[in-house]
Amino acid sequence: MGTIHAVITQERATISCNFEQVREAIEAKLSQYEGAVFSEGSKAYAKKEVAALRAEKKTLQENLRTEKKKYMEPWEAFEAQARELISMYDRPIGSISGQIAALEEARVAERKGLIAQLYGELVHPDLQRYIPLPKIYDPKWENATTSKKRIEEDMRGICGRTDSDLAVIRSMGSDAVERALCVYEGSLRLSDAVTYINDYERQRQEVMERERERQRREEAERIRQEERQRVLGEQRLQREREDAKRIAEEEKAAAVERAREEAAQEAIESLIPDAGGVASTYHYRMDLTTDGKEKLEMYMDSVGIEWELMG
Repeated sequence: MGTIHAVITQERATISCNFEQVREAIEAKLSQYEGAVFSEGSKAYAKKEVAALRAEKKTLQENLRTEKKKYMEPWEAFEAQARELISMYDRPIGSISGQIAALEEARVAERKGLIAQLYGELVHPDLQRYIPLPKIYDPKWENATTSKKRIEEDMRGICGRTDSDLAVIRSMGSDAVERALCVYEGSLRLSDAVTYINDYERQRQEVMERERERQRREEAERIRQEERQRVLGEQRLQREREDAKRIAEEEKAAAVERAREEAAQEAIESLIPDAGGVASTYHYRMDLTTDGKEKLEMYMDSVGIEWELMG
């Protein structure tokens, strides 16, 4: 089919206007307002003049719009027919485009099937936990320009990187490896898993250090308590010894005092005159101090000797 050319014939339209005459009239009109100054007293007049000028301006604008509409009427009629001709292409274009889209959709579906097949063949089941197909899917694999070989290379590269990352995580030998693998499963970034393990180990060390410090404090407190109990025990034993010594000394002193008292009583009793004998009066002359005199009198009273101070 040859190219269709629309032959359009138009006559050059001419639009004229008495521009100069209108310009001169406007200039003459507006020159009256040059340098005009209005006051409070002439404000009403000023408003009236502004309204008149705006009305003239609007009239001129409406005049131009009306003439433009008349000028464009032939074109609008012509354009409507032209658009009708152009729209005739839409039906075959839509039909062919729909078929192209259906073919493309079928091709993409076939390519998606190929991608799923390659994924099942190349990605080990153990890795599918970490790299499910939706997570690693590259829309470029659907392009017709992307070869099967390229898709295989991309998938093998992803598998290799994942294997390497998992080996690094497991080699860290931490109690947090399983949780770090879950972190890696979520982001597929080795740095996230390593950071998680490092943070866990740092926190674990801090907890262990706090526990060791607690045990050190408890051990120190236990030693202090034992030392305190030992000192208290020694002090108690010392007091008991001192009390026993004091009691023994007191008992000894009491015994000595009792023996002394008993001996003194015996001596006193030996000196007490026999009440059954014949009493006689004796006269003694003694040189005594006042204290000695008092003691002698007390003694004679205690043993029942009757005496009389002669002066």
